[in-house]
Amino acid sequence: MKKFKISQREKVYLIAGGAALFIGVVLFPAYKAAAAYRTEQLEQLEGEIALLESLNGLLADARAIQTENEMLHDALKGADELLFPPIENRIMTQTKMIKLLNEMGPDLDLEVSAGRSGIGDASTQMNLSVRGKGRYPEILKFMHRVETYRPLILVDSMMLNAPKPKKSRGGSSAKKAPEKTKDPTMSFKLTLQLHTRAGEEGGA
Repeated sequence: MKKFKISQREKVYLIAGGAALFIGVVLFPAYKAAAAYRTEQLEQLEGEIALLESLNGLLADARAIQTENEMLHDALKGADELLFPPIENRIMTQTKMIKLLNEMGPDLDLEVSAGRSGIGDASTQMNLSVRGKGRYPEILKFMHRVETYRPLILVDSMMLNAPKPKKSRGGSSAKKAPEKTKDPTMSFKLTLQLHTRAGEEGGA
């Protein structure tokens, strides 16, 4: 039986072919699978990063919304202090306001009556018409008390009538020195608005 001798060159060829076969059959599929796995993992990581960014955005939005809600709550709290209580009985509320206004201007002979409310404003708004007369300093003091009162009383309109100066009658040629007079009495008319918190109106 003859023995086949393999030359050194043939051995090199066989080893190289085996290595190529091993690479093509084992290593390349493994490398390809590893590359696909890395790509899949990278896509998952990018998806998780995008999800995390979205969650961070939602968290920032939630904080912004919470901050806005707190600011709105504080603003409503401040606005609530500017509003009168809900009108439960319109006649009683009007009577209380007449008493309050007369306390603000005790020397002005005030006449207070109910004014007209706009359509849809009857439950949260009361309009008052105020007439009176007095000296300018007293009227000024009354206006200051109205404007600085809390809850808020809005001055919608105002009319002030000053008395006309009296004409001196002729017949006396002698000039008299002007006499110091007190402040003249003036008449005025105000339209006031009261805004109330929402509530059921139970009275007349």
